[in-house]
Amino acid sequence: NELKSFNSLARVDTEDLVSLSAFARTLEAEFTELSVELPEWVANQSKAVRREIKSRNADAIQNKLRAAKARLETLKTPDEKRTALSQEIADLEEKLKSE
Repeated sequence: NELKSFNSLARVDTEDLVSLSAFARTLEAEFTELSVELPEWVANQSKAVRREIKSRNADAIQNKLRAAKARLETLKTPDEKRTALSQEIADLEEKLKSE
């Protein structure tokens, strides 16, 4: 019943979403095993929960990537920073010329 009445993904933490997803998979398997037609709400809620999990996971990975890049940037020497900035300037100038 919790899966059926589930409306707001924003208020649920990821661990609870994974639990709901597992429950939905169990329901889907049981309906299939019993040769009973799967209710539309089960399929819809299951897809919504899995989409939200994937979205949150992608956001978490993106945040970790951004933090790792920022940490790496702080480890660069002044010469490495100067070289990278010079290359970025050259790339941008080249893009302007080609437009």
